[in-house]
Amino acid sequence: MKSPFRTPLPGGWPEDAPPRSILFSLAPYGCSGEDRENLGNYLSRLSSAHGMARWTLTKRIIGPAAEDLFGISSDRMARDVGRADYSSSISSHTEQAHQWAHTLNALTLRNNLQLCTLLPLRQLVSGFKLLSSKRRFCPICFKDDAREGRDRYDRLLWSIDAVNACPLHQVRLVDLPKVKRKPVFNGRAELPSAAVEADLKSLKSAASIPASDYEVASAQLIAELLDDAAVFPNAGYTASAQSAFLAHAVDTLFNGKSAYLAAHLRVGKSQVHGWVKGQIRMSLPRLALAAYCCSCAIADILLGNKVMLSLRPAPKCQDRRLVASGRDGAKRSRDDLYKELDELLRAGQTKNATDAAKQINVSLKFLRKTFPTEHALLVQRGSELVKATRSDASGTLERVYLEEHKALYAAGIYPARRRVAERMRGKIKTLGRRQDVQRAQRKAHAETGVMISRGRQSGGLNLPRLINMGLTEGKV
Repeated sequence: MKSPFRTPLPGGWPEDAPPRSILFSLAPYGCSGEDRENLGNYLSRLSSAHGMARWTLTKRIIGPAAEDLFGISSDRMARDVGRADYSSSISSHTEQAHQWAHTLNALTLRNNLQLCTLLPLRQLVSGFKLLSSKRRFCPICFKDDAREGRDRYDRLLWSIDAVNACPLHQVRLVDLPKVKRKPVFNGRAELPSAAVEADLKSLKSAASIPASDYEVASAQLIAELLDDAAVFPNAGYTASAQSAFLAHAVDTLFNGKSAYLAAHLRVGKSQVHGWVKGQIRMSLPRLALAAYCCSCAIADILLGNKVMLSLRPAPKCQDRRLVASGRDGAKRSRDDLYKELDELLRAGQTKNATDAAKQINVSLKFLRKTFPTEHALLVQRGSELVKATRSDASGTLERVYLEEHKALYAAGIYPARRRVAERMRGKIKTLGRRQDVQRAQRKAHAETGVMISRGRQSGGLNLPRLINMGLTEGKV
């Protein structure tokens, strides 16, 4: 990539001399996926090395360079670093991160700053649960930075949402406390990791909580994936490779039955079926879970490698959204289930089919197929309950609306829907849908005889005008 600034060489400089970098060619911290620095932190260190604030360096040098390279506005680049979450934005897997990484590569004459972002994972995994919405850190890593005499820096691995532990120190990541940053003036040098430096006391007092075996193992697997993506930059996701590995795992570990794999991972059978058929792309948390349980690397799943596998039990510390609720009621005899269901129906202790299935500990599908008559009755009961609840709520809304409508009219104020709704807040649980409020408004106007105005009304009633319209019957 050519230098964005086409300036002549200084006087006396050899013409065959190697190109000079425009910015200092700082080396990123870290050498592997476990401890590699993210691009946002690298930008802060680069700004500090030049004695400039992030915004100033971007406005004067990085922005014009990006405009020369990509044709994007330098003002937009300056706005990028002005956001509170700039570090995660320019270190992510988006086109914005691509522009930042390659612009800084051109200015520093480096060729590896894209590894400080999640760009290498863009062709391998989906964006679901990839980037964390919070800034997190490992307390022991920061202590190591201080002991080694280097600036504390944010690791790229910490920005991945599926990572909850530090694989080096086997402790859980801690959410970075939110601090109010002091304004940074143009030309003033900025310390790296300004948000971190602003609250040293809370960082030093952060407790190191041991992580579970699965949290450590999954973090290690994702760190290895970062390294694999750096070594094989042209590798990408294909549905056929995912299907090939899963078919191999099902045949090797689960006697050729994908339902056994779903039960072992504690996920839905339909989801695993979609994985095996290549219809559903596995997210990064699912990839880490499958790799952990099959004792392989995530890259093996993505590339379809038929490696040696061994079975490990599924962890107990998964996210609730990743664990299918286990129901063992179907193992009981049909007579026992029918008796329990019949008692619930007679006593009126269940509201609908979903509630009944939960109480007898079976799935809704099992209830519908095994007891179709009772299921139809429960569906009807649930529908009637919804209609009754909606009717009660509608009646309450209309009653309260009419009361406030009359109160405003008695005070000489036109009862516009907005004014009535403001008075109703706190007196009713919810205003419901807009259509419900409009229906209550029409009924209130019909009962009181006040015409609905189609224009804006002032705070008070125009009594002479209303008298002429026949709305007040000559009464003040």
